Amino acid sequence: MTLDPATLQRVLGAHLLHVPDAPLAPATGVRFHSDRVRPGDAFFALQGAATHGVRFADDALARGAAFVVSDRPHPGAVLVDDAGAALLALGRTARAERAGPLVGITGSAGKTTTKGLLAAALDAAASPGNLNTPHALATVLVDLWLAGDGARPLVLELGVDRSGDMALLTDLVRPTHGIVTLIAPAHLQGLGDLAGVAREKGALLRAATTGRYASDAAWRRLPDDLRAGVRRYRVAGPDGAEVPDGDADGVTVGRHVVREDGERLRATLGGAEVDLALPGAGRAFAENALAALLVAIDLGVPARTAADRIERARVEAGRLTPVELAGLRVLDDTYNANPASVAAALEVLARAPRPHALVLGSMLELGEDAVAHHRDVGRAIATRGIDLVWTVGSAATAIADTCGVARHFADAAEAAAAVDDLPRDGTLLVKGSRGIGLEAVVAALSASRAERVSRAERAESAAPRAPREELP
Repeated sequence: MTLDPATLQRVLGAHLLHVPDAPLAPATGVRFHSDRVRPGDAFFALQGAATHGVRFADDALARGAAFVVSDRPHPGAVLVDDAGAALLALGRTARAERAGPLVGITGSAGKTTTKGLLAAALDAAASPGNLNTPHALATVLVDLWLAGDGARPLVLELGVDRSGDMALLTDLVRPTHGIVTLIAPAHLQGLGDLAGVAREKGALLRAATTGRYASDAAWRRLPDDLRAGVRRYRVAGPDGAEVPDGDADGVTVGRHVVREDGERLRATLGGAEVDLALPGAGRAFAENALAALLVAIDLGVPARTAADRIERARVEAGRLTPVELAGLRVLDDTYNANPASVAAALEVLARAPRPHALVLGSMLELGEDAVAHHRDVGRAIATRGIDLVWTVGSAATAIADTCGVARHFADAAEAAAAVDDLPRDGTLLVKGSRGIGLEAVVAALSASRAERVSRAERAESAAPRAPREELP
């Protein structure tokens, strides 16, 4: 299927103001970032916070866009009253024509990981990367619609950072199933407090028409009116007390097992014993895998099949991703940070080979209690016996004040310039909110270690060799 003038007229109706007289090449996809346009996409020029997307229309056309949709004039553009509303209208139409189940996932941490694991378990379509806003998800829905992919299950990540966001998302995607992975201090700048986080994220469960799931910790944070009919799950840590398999007090319980050859999840689900090798680290990861197993089994996938698929799943980069650098193991957790995800990452670091080092950036969007949250994290770090701690960013000074930090850096660039001072062996955890940009530290460290190895190899090859002794 393609997006042609007749389809635009049918779907957009009153949104559509003008179609150029010159014939339009039918579009096979949609984008609203010009640098992501593929040949054949329709480029929707949206109003941004700082500028209007029509400024990038020529760039989109140069990249192969079939045509431009804009609420501001541009040569050859399809003119609409509101480009953003038009894209959402297309998304709603695309969603209405999907036949398969649609699972929405939200939470203060673990959304992207759970999405990836569940998509693998279901052999489903999924939103790529961390696309989780209404316009981004509209492009996912429209692309699948135009590709004729409407029968497979679809797994979408739903991100909220202010009150009312979830209503916009669920109106667009209309989930059949909903998962809340965690409710913890995050996006407090827009959601106010923990109760606000619970109400906003919990609204996904109200919207889900068939299946509702939440971690036990998230369920305990939910308002009473959102708890009914929710299937709860939790994972006991490797050092916790023994727990029964299967359902215990209405909670499906699994066990996180740490062995020398890797980490595992064990549980009894769908009447079957499941023991799977986890493709990621930590109890929080194991809990995300348990959620994926639960939903996949409820949607008809045999437990062993779902487990095998999860074992082969690819984990998104920047989420406790291990990187081996010439004797130093780096845990790249640079995608995001809040107090709960920092605690989960520190749990993984605690079991890793010593010495332990930590580069921790500011945790953003924590609202008026940001300083207190950073101090709490600093106190937790102080009890961990970490050998070297660096903090990065202005808010992270509160961490430095309470954990006995070795060094503080104003920004990621400053920290990246000092990576040669980091340990040469052991384990290094690098974590911070996305806006701090600590991936620059990982990149600089990788480049430095690669150059060090190269120099050593060149020196070895240039060293004089002793003459070989002739055999009689």
